[in-house]
Amino acid sequence: MYIILYAIPGFIFLIFFEWLYGLARQRNTYRVADTITSISLGSISRLRGLLFLGFGAWFYTRAADGNHLLNLPDKGVGIWIFALIAYDFSYYWFHRISHEVNLFWAAHVVHHQSEDYNLGTALRQSGSGLFSFVFYLPWLYVGIPPSIFFASGALNLVYQFWVHTEHVGKLGPFEYIFVTPSNHRVHHAQNEIYIDRNYGGIFIIWDRLFGSFQEELSDKPCIYGIRKPLKSHNPLWANVHVYWFVLLDSWRAKRWQDKVKVWFREPGWRPPGLADAYPVERTSLEHFVKYRPPVSKAVGHYAFFQFFCTTLSATGLLIVARQWDTNALILAAGLLFLGFYMQSMWTEGRKLAIPLEWIKLGLIFAALNYLPLAPVVELGLKGYLLISIAILSWFTLKWSNRRFSTPVTPETGTD
Repeated sequence: MYIILYAIPGFIFLIFFEWLYGLARQRNTYRVADTITSISLGSISRLRGLLFLGFGAWFYTRAADGNHLLNLPDKGVGIWIFALIAYDFSYYWFHRISHEVNLFWAAHVVHHQSEDYNLGTALRQSGSGLFSFVFYLPWLYVGIPPSIFFASGALNLVYQFWVHTEHVGKLGPFEYIFVTPSNHRVHHAQNEIYIDRNYGGIFIIWDRLFGSFQEELSDKPCIYGIRKPLKSHNPLWANVHVYWFVLLDSWRAKRWQDKVKVWFREPGWRPPGLADAYPVERTSLEHFVKYRPPVSKAVGHYAFFQFFCTTLSATGLLIVARQWDTNALILAAGLLFLGFYMQSMWTEGRKLAIPLEWIKLGLIFAALNYLPLAPVVELGLKGYLLISIAILSWFTLKWSNRRFSTPVTPETGTD
């Protein structure tokens, strides 16, 4: 966890650099609202890890403390290489099953919802998956030291960051062994030829061995996103929407076997009769248009300000989490979840954004008396509240009776 936490400043710098590089090349791959949603989902995923850290920890502890098949060393280059390869092998199969079984896809789909492909997309992580640890337990029973294995998992995730870019072409022989931007673009594409391919985290060799590799084709440019479009910037809905639709199909299914089966069949499978009775919208790739609700520049700037402050607060909470008690953590995390949700209200131009924002600011003000904040942090939060109240008061006076929108031309690449 700390490897990822320390990597966050580097992630943010590289995202900013990629954005500037894209502007300079006149090939910007960022849209502000989509990037805000991606990074918000990454923050929610990290915060969820704080609240549910003990779920898999008990199993990991039992595996690490039990009898091991091998007496492996706890230092040296060899054990690190073995751990990295072992972790990536398990990651391949977990990742593959996450695309082939509805129950796992419901959590993993978050990472594929963005219709853009950039370094910000790499941070778009699920906040609902709880069972991935099962795929990694065997290696602890084999005897890989937990500290090395967990660090290998963090390094695996950090490696995957750089492959989420459209600005790096094919890399020659490197493509045959390692995951690269080219073969990972394939993984994120919804074109028929690219769907459910290239699952590796660090090594693409697993896909070549197990028949799931697909090369990026120059005559078939990648179209990113999912076949059943999310059409929302709401990070909470992004985490639950597949669970909700599978639950509806389970409820509507006539046979009890289908009520259970729908959770364990491949994404897209539906019980007999439901496709006609309850049709589902699918993305048209021939006339593909990215989701982009129109909002005014003032609202966009306010949403970005809230995003910056909320993300900064979430990072701070991750740093001090070990010093806070459970009640304070739950309260702070709840306020941050609300903050991330409210960003979507603004970026989607929802009229309820104004009254809900007033409620959010009131709750933050009330929470100042209950959170163990350092004086400088409390002062910063009060400054944030003053600025937010001033801007929100202006919104309330000017726009309380109409939707906060102005026409925006789709496909310009910016918000």
